[in-house]
Amino acid sequence: MADGFNQLDQQLTDGEYGEGLPAAYPPGPYVNERPVQVQHANIWARLAIITGLVSVLAGLALLAHAVAPTRLGVIGRVAISAWAGASLGFALLTVVLVIVARHTYMPAGRHRSVGSGGIILLLCGVLFTVAGLVIAEGHPQGLIKAKEVDAAPIDSAQAMTQGIDRAVGSCSSGWQEAGADRFVGVSHVRYCASNKVAYAVFNNDSAASLAKGPIRSQAANLLDRFGGGEALSVSDMRLLSGKRWVVIGNADQMSRLQADWGGQIQSLESER
Repeated sequence: MADGFNQLDQQLTDGEYGEGLPAAYPPGPYVNERPVQVQHANIWARLAIITGLVSVLAGLALLAHAVAPTRLGVIGRVAISAWAGASLGFALLTVVLVIVARHTYMPAGRHRSVGSGGIILLLCGVLFTVAGLVIAEGHPQGLIKAKEVDAAPIDSAQAMTQGIDRAVGSCSSGWQEAGADRFVGVSHVRYCASNKVAYAVFNNDSAASLAKGPIRSQAANLLDRFGGGEALSVSDMRLLSGKRWVVIGNADQMSRLQADWGGQIQSLESER
């Protein structure tokens, strides 16, 4: 029996029974290939998370724009279509990256979890985008509107002229009365020939609603009349109006004054 064990040991040493082992247990490539695949899949999955996060941020910006467009600064000045395009575009890119990651990670039964973070993020991004578009369609001005500012010092003619001078420059020709009696319900009207600016203050809210129309329609003629004989381009003129006051001047002047007093700017070109 000892001779039999010695013979078997000698056969194993000589390799007579080793020829079948490589076929049953293939070396190298299979063992080393899987970690590389997993590493590549992880890279694609991480990229999917990044693009999914960008989609979420763009969707949130769109939603915020739809809710309160006047209170967001730079975000509010970007068109809703741009935010929607960014969100949906990165969501689509996330889908592609997740597919690549899952295709790279081949082992069955475990690939379903690959890229799940990117999928969750892209779904959130699409949800925010759709919600923002729905709100924007139903409420073009936003759910939260900016508080209207009306800071003109209408109780004092001197304060009115000083405020305008600060915004558009000192009136070198001096402020002149334009005759408030020509308009019903007007407290006082003044103009500055050198700066081509005029303003009117109304007695009350009812008078303002009645007199704003006639003043707007005659504004260009009044500026021509009180402008020192210089021809004025109506396309450059604007009317800035508050609750009980109006100011007429060029577009740049009225933009600067609006920053101080608030109000709404309108073009005079259609009233010529």
